[in-house]
Amino acid sequence: MKIEILKLKNGIPVLIENIENLNSVALGIFVKTGAKNELPGEEGVSHLLEHMMFKGTKNKSSKEISETIDNEGGIINAYTSKEMTVYYVQLLSHKLRVGTDILTDIFLNSTFTEESLEREKNVVIEEIKMYEDIPEEKVHDENVRFAVSGSQSNIVLGSMESVKNITREKLVSYFEERYVPSKMVISVAGRVDKDEIMNLLNEGIGNLERDEFEREYDGKMSINSGENIIKRDTNQMHLCFNTKGVSTTDKIRYSVSIISNILGGNMSSRLFQKIREEKGLAYSVYSYNSSFEEGGLFTVYAGTTKENYREVIDMIKDEFEEIKKDGITEEELRKAKNQFLSMLTFGLETSKSRMNRMASSYLIYERVRDLDEIIKEIEGISLEDIKNAASKIFDEKYYSWTILGDL
Repeated sequence: MKIEILKLKNGIPVLIENIENLNSVALGIFVKTGAKNELPGEEGVSHLLEHMMFKGTKNKSSKEISETIDNEGGIINAYTSKEMTVYYVQLLSHKLRVGTDILTDIFLNSTFTEESLEREKNVVIEEIKMYEDIPEEKVHDENVRFAVSGSQSNIVLGSMESVKNITREKLVSYFEERYVPSKMVISVAGRVDKDEIMNLLNEGIGNLERDEFEREYDGKMSINSGENIIKRDTNQMHLCFNTKGVSTTDKIRYSVSIISNILGGNMSSRLFQKIREEKGLAYSVYSYNSSFEEGGLFTVYAGTTKENYREVIDMIKDEFEEIKKDGITEEELRKAKNQFLSMLTFGLETSKSRMNRMASSYLIYERVRDLDEIIKEIEGISLEDIKNAASKIFDEKYYSWTILGDL
């Protein structure tokens, strides 16, 4: 299926994939701004703004916004990450105008009233409290805050204090500075008529015009080392062990993803088998790479005990060193590639996932990478590539760990 890249009259790129055998469509507006772009004193503003976009416009109340989509049997939602904020709708194809009208309305006409802001700040604070009560969630935020220097360590939700201090003036200022055409991409996947959707978008979001404003943002990041202990009354010790990761565009990013899969990507992975199955030292064990434009953090998580967490740390270090020294086997490489390629294929089975893939690719590379190109790159990874990647990320000067629990 061919992907077309067009532009609205205000310059916003529109990525369109027409899928004839579907009766639905997913449309998302992707804004290249998130927690990473927040300045000191406004942590959490990206996420709070995402909430506020649904709290009323000049034309519709908050209830009317949700009811309009619900009445058509559709879905409207949004999410905020470190580097982007996304608003999307999923509808039957012939009802797409309803979705574009709603998204246009919230982008052009949101009122951000003081009353709704104070109410929503309380909602977000309750959300923060909820995560505070989930130690296996909390440890990851605290881990990044400790292991990374730079605004990439900003927590998406912010803190209770920072959210309380976000004024309407601060919220509107951030909105006007960051929600500009040059930082936006629209992605559409499903059964869609190209001319119809372009007309709808140009009639609506195509009228968005704002002055460009470059805020004083320092994009530098560095990886710290050391131990971070957070004392909590918990039954488990929640451990995150880190080393240097890779950026979203690093040449070795797929090699690092394969290493992560082999270490902690599934129930047959090395660390899961050794830490849980052979030693019984943890229930949950997995690894992941947090990637940003500027760099990344490679993390292994384990839920263990006060008596065993030091042994778990030693086992993680030993496994890092073994891959760095001896690499991996041909069988491990083939299995990891198969899983990677399966995930890519699974990610093409819904209009929403296709919408996300197109936009994410465009925001990173300013083009939509062809799937065959990605598959070829993954298939071409050798045992030597894995060993070279391991030598770059597994270095003790980048090792750090956060332990949350009753120490």
